[in-house]
Amino acid sequence: MIKSYEEIMAFGKGNIEAMVKSSTLAAKGFEEMGKAYQSLAGQSAEKAQAAAKALAACKTPQELIEVQTKLTREGIETAVAESRKFAEMTSTVIASSMEPLNARIAAFQSLASKAA
Repeated sequence: MIKSYEEIMAFGKGNIEAMVKSSTLAAKGFEEMGKAYQSLAGQSAEKAQAAAKALAACKTPQELIEVQTKLTREGIETAVAESRKFAEMTSTVIASSMEPLNARIAAFQSLASKAA
């Protein structure tokens, strides 16, 4: 009986450690994502300023349309690329933070199958 109690306590301790590790990984991952968002915001502000200057420098309506079309295309391409980047980052953070918990689930399943 004592051995079973010790095993239960050890298993519980492993669960707590997995939760702490999972939370730590998630926090670090989301911190990195926050830094990436800040960087993107800074780059976007710089691009907006450059775009305003480019539009202000246009001398004809045709030139204005060409510059606006170019800026719009570049903006859409950047938005799509950044969306993919952040989707991949999010997926990576979630997957890595779930690994310790998935390991504990597997350990429980193994323990349960031995008990049955």
